[in-house]
Amino acid sequence: MAITPREDMDALLRRAGLSLTPTQIDQLHEGWTMMAPQLERVRMYGRDRPAEPGHIFRPDVFGTEPV
Repeated sequence: MAITPREDMDALLRRAGLSLTPTQIDQLHEGWTMMAPQLERVRMYGRDRPAEPGHIFRPDVFGTEPV
């Protein structure tokens, strides 16, 4: 999986209707450059998105356990 060039990311963000500051876009792109290689490793050997487990975060439940 190739790292998305900054210009491509700008286009994707515009298409999604997101209006971010240049600093936010820089941070998002920097994060993607670290995430893309991880996704490539997860999806090795023919595994794709359907093979990945679903993740759910429910803030109404998180942290309700007694300590």
